[in-house]
Amino acid sequence: MSRSYPIWIDTYNNAYSNNGAKSQGVRDYAKSQMYIGTSAANSYNFGSYSVSHSDNGKEKTYNFYVDGVLVKTATYQKNKKEMQSKSFNFIPNEAELKKQYFQKWKDEEEQKEAAFRNERYAERQRLNGGYNVK
Repeated sequence: MSRSYPIWIDTYNNAYSNNGAKSQGVRDYAKSQMYIGTSAANSYNFGSYSVSHSDNGKEKTYNFYVDGVLVKTATYQKNKKEMQSKSFNFIPNEAELKKQYFQKWKDEEEQKEAAFRNERYAERQRLNGGYNVK
């Protein structure tokens, strides 16, 4: 961070020698690293985002990454002249969370109840001298 800004973004683009340009075209790959803090001596890595492009002759593929995880992709079919894009949702909905965790929570609750029952049973056994009295 060469100036005292609360957010600083370093951009790396192999298509330009001057990475300080305000707008840049990208031929194959560009990456930006974000820093947050109060000064150059007090800045912390916050994350990164990058965009890439590849061309295999039949189609062009564009990928957008956040912290190295693919978030969105688009493919341009040259012969059809159409763009298809796909976004990836990383925030699970409530139904997916319930499906994933409900059995786990249910099992944990049953284990707690069984442990409580066993403790009570052991206490009764101790008080009754080892006899089952009903």
